[in-house]
Amino acid sequence: MTNMDFQGHVLVVTLTFYFYLLFLFFHSPLQTNASSSSSTKLIESVCKNTIDNANCLKALESDPRAVKASRLKDLAKIALELAVANATESKAYIDALLTKNHTEPIKQCSFWFEAVVGSFRSALRELDEDVLTANYDSKIAGDDADSCENALALRKVQIPSISTRNNYAKLYSSIAFEITNLL
Repeated sequence: MTNMDFQGHVLVVTLTFYFYLLFLFFHSPLQTNASSSSSTKLIESVCKNTIDNANCLKALESDPRAVKASRLKDLAKIALELAVANATESKAYIDALLTKNHTEPIKQCSFWFEAVVGSFRSALRELDEDVLTANYDSKIAGDDADSCENALALRKVQIPSISTRNNYAKLYSSIAFEITNLL
């Protein structure tokens, strides 16, 4: 696969992901019944303890499965699946950026985002077997995103698109940590 083919593939994957999120956002059903109300309360009870209540609500309410979730464990699974998808897309973005700009901070961010993805995947696997480990892995994912941001700051490099992805990884880490802490 040539560099142009790879970049084209990354662009297609990224655009597909964003269109999927937009589709979910604009086509999620309005909450009209009691179970949706209790699901909203479940989401609100989690989000109020995260690092960003408003963006937590947006992230979870963008997925119709989360809006319909009636059990905390179901919401945890959905949140971790969203976290894995977001982190995987961010890793692909950083890797594509690395092919154009092979600098040490971006290389370190690629390394750290591999760890973010791994931590979220591990947390998702552990959800049914060892909630304490799932909770720990959820927290570590945010620490790994911080390590990426620190690598940029150390070299006095500002790449807003990577910083935004770090912030989302930290948000999903906070969401997953709070949910798994309640299980």
